Amino acid sequence: MTDKKHEQQLRLKAIELIAYWEGRLVTNRLMSWFGISRQQASNDIKRYLSDHNPKSLAHFPGVKAYVPSTSFTPKITKGSVDEYLFLISTFSDQATEVTIEPEAHFASVQMPDRSVRPEVLRELLKACRSNSSLKILYASMSNPTWQERTITPHTLVYTGFRWHVRAYCHLRLEFRDFLLSRIDRTPRPTDEKGLTQHDDKMWNEKVTFSFIPNPNLSIDQKVLIEKDYGMPDGRLEMTVRKALAHYTIQRYQVAVTKEDEANPFKHPLTILEADKKKISSIMFGKTSQDIEKTL
Repeated sequence: MTDKKHEQQLRLKAIELIAYWEGRLVTNRLMSWFGISRQQASNDIKRYLSDHNPKSLAHFPGVKAYVPSTSFTPKITKGSVDEYLFLISTFSDQATEVTIEPEAHFASVQMPDRSVRPEVLRELLKACRSNSSLKILYASMSNPTWQERTITPHTLVYTGFRWHVRAYCHLRLEFRDFLLSRIDRTPRPTDEKGLTQHDDKMWNEKVTFSFIPNPNLSIDQKVLIEKDYGMPDGRLEMTVRKALAHYTIQRYQVAVTKEDEANPFKHPLTILEADKKKISSIMFGKTSQDIEKTL
């Protein structure tokens, strides 16, 4: 396949995934992502409809978007949430081209899609964009019984292992993270008003800390870890939103307590001693006392 045809195929897949998971497709999205003209974006949509999925999309001038039919089903992608979320994360830097399919000789570990449904994601995205609230049916490990909750979501987050929505919880009266896979029914809009992203202190504030090799590694092992993580001065500095600090530490398998550090093969990194107090109040599942054991 030539580069030109390959790029066109990528655009067609993007059309399908956006329409399926978001419930609306605008030409501006294709234009900014792929660096194409409005006419080219419109032509791509027409090609998708004529060659792959006739009558699957209808243009609604009122919302200036193409909306999928009620019987819409993916034809040129698997339609999995992983495909869609990978597409979104790839374009987070406003790149103008992307490889949606892996090339030959490349592979990655497939994470489970956790049974995320498009109708759930569509309503969450709508609410995020409009600062509106939703009623959801939700269960958690601490409360596994399904319970109706009202949330005001503002951002979808990928942690490297799972996807959740950051939202104001009207029951707990605080911002919390809700796993997409644990939302049981299609969210329903509600007129209840909640706090928005502007009010989410943990989201808006950032924290800077450094990772260093686990002190229980040998000198040679520490050198390898420094090379693995690109540490020219023996440390890896991170600046992240406070609401995402825990997930960053989890993603890098960083030791937080002395007990963690005792297993350097499982936790090859730890947090610089001077930075441990910074994260003591924002770690989930670790009390301040747990972390103070390392101070």
